[in-house]
Amino acid sequence: MIKNILMMLGLLFAFSASAVEVDFGEPIEVELKISTVIMNDDGMLVTYEGEAGKYGMVFATHNYVPSNEEETQGNFTGNVQAIDDNGMIDRVFTAGLWRRDGVKLRVYGYDDDRAHRIMWVGDGDLKSKVFKVKVWELD
Repeated sequence: MIKNILMMLGLLFAFSASAVEVDFGEPIEVELKISTVIMNDDGMLVTYEGEAGKYGMVFATHNYVPSNEEETQGNFTGNVQAIDDNGMIDRVFTAGLWRRDGVKLRVYGYDDDRAHRIMWVGDGDLKSKVFKVKVWELD
């Protein structure tokens, strides 16, 4: 019995010692305007725009596809284009998951940026047309 308990404690310690630690650091906080919301046969298409700090002016399009009958959650794909103050354009693919509660939207995304892999979380209000985003550069 004691042997089994010691073995279980050893396994627990081995798993916890190999746990991955991640420090994303401080996020860049951005507020974008929801420009359009278009309902279609696949779900909805939402476009965003706004000043995004060091990224410059950002324009984004997300195609939200529901995964349940109530259309309260699902996945999305899209594109983001940023134009910095020097006129340089960076276009990236973005994808992730979303959930909706009434007019409130929570989005978890990843961008395949040229300079960095980007992870972000956004909270949108489809009524007030505001989308607040926290952005972390992963590498």
